[in-house]
Amino acid sequence: MEASFMVSSGVKVQVVPLDTFRQLITDVLYNVKAHSLPQACKRMGIQSSVGPDDAAEAHSSKRLYISSRIADYNREALIELARKVLDEYSSDALADALAEMTQHGQHRVSQLVRRDVLKVLNRVDLLFGDLPVIASLEEVFTAEFLRAGESMWVDNASVGAQVLQHYVRNPDWSHEEMLIECGALTCSQVRFFALLEKLVHPMTRRDDEQAELATAISDALKRDGFTLKQTSVESQYPIFSVVRTHAGVAGTMKNLIFASTGEKPELVFRDALNNDVEITKHADKVLVYDQPLPNSGMLLWSDLRDWYAIIQGVEGVQGAKMLYTRLRESVLGAKSPGEFAIFHGYYDRFSKALGDRLPALIPQVYLHYDPYTRRARGDEKFLVRQRMDFLLMLERGVRIVIEIDGSHHYAVKESGGQERYVASPRLYAEMAAEDRRLRLMGYEVYRFGGHEFLDVDIESWKVGPLAQQRVADFFDRLLAKHEIQ
Repeated sequence: MEASFMVSSGVKVQVVPLDTFRQLITDVLYNVKAHSLPQACKRMGIQSSVGPDDAAEAHSSKRLYISSRIADYNREALIELARKVLDEYSSDALADALAEMTQHGQHRVSQLVRRDVLKVLNRVDLLFGDLPVIASLEEVFTAEFLRAGESMWVDNASVGAQVLQHYVRNPDWSHEEMLIECGALTCSQVRFFALLEKLVHPMTRRDDEQAELATAISDALKRDGFTLKQTSVESQYPIFSVVRTHAGVAGTMKNLIFASTGEKPELVFRDALNNDVEITKHADKVLVYDQPLPNSGMLLWSDLRDWYAIIQGVEGVQGAKMLYTRLRESVLGAKSPGEFAIFHGYYDRFSKALGDRLPALIPQVYLHYDPYTRRARGDEKFLVRQRMDFLLMLERGVRIVIEIDGSHHYAVKESGGQERYVASPRLYAEMAAEDRRLRLMGYEVYRFGGHEFLDVDIESWKVGPLAQQRVADFFDRLLAKHEIQ
């Protein structure tokens, strides 16, 4: 089943009507055998238990059995149910609708811009390069959609048959006309973006042809705040993804050095062009994640967990416990109540709720490295902040820096040996300048004051209710802002 989706630009919209969303969920569960349907609904949380009359009711009408039980579900409940259904059953239509309701729910590409993009495609010779046309279209729009309505009695009954007739065998359709027939103006944004990314994938075109088409498509997309940007590399060929403009950090991660538990590591650049780094001293005090990020650009806890389990030679569950302990050790070593409250509060609140969708909250991350001390540099300018307290790496290059400011961030000790601090305009100016630099590079920077965590006892690992609530409120709003539900 291929669903059509409303497109709108610049405002948050109800992309998929709730009744349609309910119908898609019902359609998936309708394929479950009647005798198994009550148990399936129990697993999905639709009903708390299976009653003696449920089997007969399901046999009478599976569709009514399902629809009557989810008739009053609101948007949030339907989204959560759709995720559970897709964990167990496959459905392209429901997966598309879920994506439209969540990650694509706020920022949309209008039909006007979609048309502009399709006109750009008329400039190229072979749309899919040397790849077979029908197979390429099926990859984007699904084989089910292209073959719907096929008939041995009626010629050109399906979209796929019409494409073969008017685009492959007797090419009287332009690229634009063919893609409109395939639904490029009305398909989900997920599929529209997948089409564009396939057209500039190195399997389709490379080198100057790839770069020129990516630039031309980006020029059309920018009206709605999107662009095609290189987000990864495969066999030294650039991989492009559609991303929001003016959001996220350019470039790809090379070396993630984090979780320091002692002395500052000493680094040597073995290959400055490729940013290849070797730790020559105190390597045992830090962790170095050197794996490529997924195409989404998000580093999940599950990614970090699996990597750590491999390097430790243990199973995933054991690796998760070992990694959490190792990260907590680095946080406790900072002796900052605020850092402990942030770390503990985040993983305690979201690890079970998000499961394998949990973004990794990474402590003690080296943002950049300065091998010289201030004394060695003298009056030479240096980078102020070498290490951030926490980093979240989300989709499309979004990088979130979280800092907890103790008094040493904005004040200096008073002379005379007393434990009193005096405000330092110089320290504050350096901190503000570094924040500006990070934000201009695309980072989001959030600061907490140490005074916000007075009810945290780091020695006994206890976080008081005020600090718990403050951390929970912050992360609830932050994840909602980035549509992580």
